[in-house]
Amino acid sequence: MDEGPRYTLGGITFKHNKTLADVRRLRALFPINDGEVFSREKIAKGLENLQKAYGEFGFANYTGVPATAFDDEQKVAFLRIDVDEGRQFIVGSINILGLDDLAQRALLKDAPIGIGQIYNRRLDELFLLRNNSLFPDCECRTPERLGMDEKAGTLALTFDARPCLTE
Repeated sequence: MDEGPRYTLGGITFKHNKTLADVRRLRALFPINDGEVFSREKIAKGLENLQKAYGEFGFANYTGVPATAFDDEQKVAFLRIDVDEGRQFIVGSINILGLDDLAQRALLKDAPIGIGQIYNRRLDELFLLRNNSLFPDCECRTPERLGMDEKAGTLALTFDARPCLTE
């Protein structure tokens, strides 16, 4: 099987990145250096890291569109990421299904994310991780849902602590 020619990475550039404007920091999210053999896996990991970084600043709808240009003569690939930040969201409400009001208040008292704050995906994931015993991971549903109100720029976070349905 012929894998074809091996290309090295010539560079990564970003377009339309307004909120996260520090190109060095964005570039550091990609675990591949210029001059290394081009790796789809490393590029995919970098795109995932970029999505997480924007998620920490409230951009729940962030999309990065990669475009690759190849210099066939030099066997070099150049990657340009067209950033669509989307809207920045704040937390409009937090709902927990399956717990009474007192238990909900106690749980949310020490939560790292709160109503009125800019949504932070990392803090949201941390909340789920810290309380994973309360939110069963079952096939019948996900432990969390994000309800987006684009017009208002708010997210309704719903965490499901109800027991899993058994068949």
